[in-house]
Amino acid sequence: MICIPVIDKNVDDALKSAENALKAADIVEFRVDMLENVDKEDIAKMAKYPSIITIRADWEGGEYNEDNNKRMELYKIAIENNAKFIDIELKEEKNKELVEFRDSINSETKIIVSYHDFEKTPDYDELLQIVKKELEIGDVAKFATMAKSKKDVLNILKVVNEFEDKIIGIGMGEEGKLTRILGVDFGSILTFSSMEGRSSAPGQVDVVKLKKIWELLK
Repeated sequence: MICIPVIDKNVDDALKSAENALKAADIVEFRVDMLENVDKEDIAKMAKYPSIITIRADWEGGEYNEDNNKRMELYKIAIENNAKFIDIELKEEKNKELVEFRDSINSETKIIVSYHDFEKTPDYDELLQIVKKELEIGDVAKFATMAKSKKDVLNILKVVNEFEDKIIGIGMGEEGKLTRILGVDFGSILTFSSMEGRSSAPGQVDVVKLKKIWELLK
């Protein structure tokens, strides 16, 4: 799957961007932390699209710095409306609460538990432990780390291959672009791609270029 992040500031613009992105991608990620004045009704609208609802906290590289209880309530609205995925941080103390809430109402939402390191890629053994911890909590493990060498790229793809179809593994930065291109072949459930020059993380490959590369590889 190809996922295009939606990074607008206005909710109406975000919904229009999602409709446009879904002409080229399989799924979109609504970066709710980047939106202004989001309410429960807005989350319900987003949940109707094939999407990941992400409200990334500022301490994990996002822009959400308001009351965390409100953040949890918005996530619960997404779960109540059967959003395809929500993305919650491994370091978030209330991540298990969201899983328990999902299970208690028999929601179909899959929960991605994620880890980010914008400075480096941990070694293979540490990445392995991070993924195992994530899968003890949620349905899908995700890590996005800054790749600075070929060894980092190899470690990322190796870990992805260990947890095929239960993981999203990404190497950020120029060195990590190869993981965005090959990750799906190694077992990642999706890769994040940019559209019209708009990206949410360093190293995202344009969706048109990505599809051409995949076609050439076939």
